Amino acid sequence: MDTSLPASQALLSIFTEPRRVFDAISQRNMALLPVGLAVLGNVALWVWYYQMVDFAWLQERLIAQNVALVDDASRQAAQSVLSRSSLLALSVAGALVAIPALLAAMAAYFLIAGKVLGQGRSYRQWFGFVAWGTAPTLLLIPVMALQIALARSNQLAPEALNPLSLNQLLVHATETSPWHGLLNSLNLTTVWSVGLLAIGLRHWTGRSWPTAVAAALLPFAATYACWAVKIAAVGA
Repeated sequence: MDTSLPASQALLSIFTEPRRVFDAISQRNMALLPVGLAVLGNVALWVWYYQMVDFAWLQERLIAQNVALVDDASRQAAQSVLSRSSLLALSVAGALVAIPALLAAMAAYFLIAGKVLGQGRSYRQWFGFVAWGTAPTLLLIPVMALQIALARSNQLAPEALNPLSLNQLLVHATETSPWHGLLNSLNLTTVWSVGLLAIGLRHWTGRSWPTAVAAALLPFAATYACWAVKIAAVGA
């Protein structure tokens, strides 16, 4: 079988012919393209957001979410910490560090899961598997950019950038709810990514659909379950 596939073509094929992409990354993981697009796209997005947003409004909104900040001294201290430059730096650091770190952790999980399922591939192959299997999250970048471009005012909350989140679509929990962060992090591209990873696992291991889906879903389910337990226990 010819497994050659240019990385640029794989960007389309992962959505239309995912098995062909998983065949190709068995030989060459091509992870630099999806990871690079995710990192650079998120950096550009947050730089744009913090340039356009009404920062005094955003800062006051963030401070208001913390009920402990009631006196003037604590509010002034919070204002100095929650500056435009510090929030932008945190967002950029999240893109530069958190995205590759999360993919690396997931690749380690699939390396172990693959061995359990009888598929002894290298960590490099599994990193490519995860990078391409989570490619649907790249679709959030143009969607979020569109929210900025079409915003009717510059008082745009960060969570409003993602109209595909569970919170924006269904629940509509306010920013004072302890479930606000979790519900905003769950979105349709997460479900899509689980589906692609399950397709890849079934293709690489030959295991049944229930086994492939369960293995693909486990790291996501475990993460959100732990997050939910923490919220239920401490309320934040």
